[in-house]
Amino acid sequence: MQSEALRIQATIAALAAINADAERVAAAAAASWYEIHAALAPVIGPGGAAALYRRALHLICGAYPWLTAAREDPLRAGEFAALQLLLSEQASAQVVAANGALLQTFYDLLSSLVGVSLTERLLRSVRTDPGASAQTDPLR
Repeated sequence: MQSEALRIQATIAALAAINADAERVAAAAAASWYEIHAALAPVIGPGGAAALYRRALHLICGAYPWLTAAREDPLRAGEFAALQLLLSEQASAQVVAANGALLQTFYDLLSSLVGVSLTERLLRSVRTDPGASAQTDPLR
């Protein structure tokens, strides 16, 4: 992963290491995805951000088949309730692994479209404080 994607994922991994509660780790992961969507929607549109997210989900479902339901979730773009629910049903280590794979795949897809430099700049605005992120998440 590149530096901004690593920074985001490291926050989720650190939270899992401190607090093994999968629900809290899943909430932090979903909050990060909410912020990623918020950062990208003004640039590529809400539909574009949602399409990249769904494509990334599709690509990792072979390794994490339990995430298939999140890809098929009919919620609006920028809502990650299905992802949060599915992640919360897994062990914290599995949440970290699946979220890391999803983030890396998403990063790769976005980089292939807009370049690494712009991807890094866009993701730089994503906060890494899980508590602060959860406060802006409308799902909480």
